[in-house]
Amino acid sequence: MIITCPECLTKFQLDETRVPEGGGKVRCSRCKHIFQVPKSEPAAEPPPPVEAPPEEPAGKPSEKIPIKIEPWIPRKKPPRNRLPLLPLVIAILLLAGGGYGAWMLWGKSSEGEKSGGRFSTIKQFFGLRDETKGSITLDGLRGYFLEHTTLAKIFVIEGEAVNQWKEPRSFIKVKGTLQNAKGTIVEQRTVYCGNLLEEKDLKELPKEAIEKSLSSQFGISFSNVNIPPQKSVPFMIVFMDFAQKGTEGQPASAPPGKAGEVSLEPSDFAVEVVSSQKGSK
Repeated sequence: MIITCPECLTKFQLDETRVPEGGGKVRCSRCKHIFQVPKSEPAAEPPPPVEAPPEEPAGKPSEKIPIKIEPWIPRKKPPRNRLPLLPLVIAILLLAGGGYGAWMLWGKSSEGEKSGGRFSTIKQFFGLRDETKGSITLDGLRGYFLEHTTLAKIFVIEGEAVNQWKEPRSFIKVKGTLQNAKGTIVEQRTVYCGNLLEEKDLKELPKEAIEKSLSSQFGISFSNVNIPPQKSVPFMIVFMDFAQKGTEGQPASAPPGKAGEVSLEPSDFAVEVVSSQKGSK
């Protein structure tokens, strides 16, 4: 049988017996085009030949070229990868919620954590810390009144600053805020950790001497220098001006506890870490 390449129109002589049932694919030896060749049906009885005038050849003479016939295999369309819509929406919501939660917990400076009263932060409530940057946390806070020989009343806050960094820290500074019963700020004091006074000195020393004793950035015996990770340093904040501002400016008092001191409600004072510096290794 004679077949013609649909691309380059080259004609080839093909052995019909080599074409499988249902047809097959052949490759043109000239242009390399692959095309389908159907199985020809048995030809009917030819009509009597009719003499026709000789024609000029329209193309090149046919030539026998070996052709490899491959069976025809229909192509299957690859299945579409469809991602279910609901899991995608859930994943986006989870990512958005996680990013917002991280911003709420760690978006603000870890050095500015406030402690005291019933207004603990979310980070303190869940016990979470920023492990990459580190932080200074506060522990063991207590506040009390003392009667002073010349200043009438003073209010003292004591506590400990704990180094949650993975490196030593030095010169930790904290700020205490005193509030009245209405939540109005009455007085604020900023001190370095590591400075403490005995109760006798708190009651008898003049205001200037108390302030000077609590102002050393190194602390007593360099206790505020090179504080190792997970170690703490004590601090003391003394308020001496609120009693001079009248009744409206005084903190709300509570029933007396120890002799010589009156405890405040936890919501009446707060302490926050102001700053710290990297220690030497």
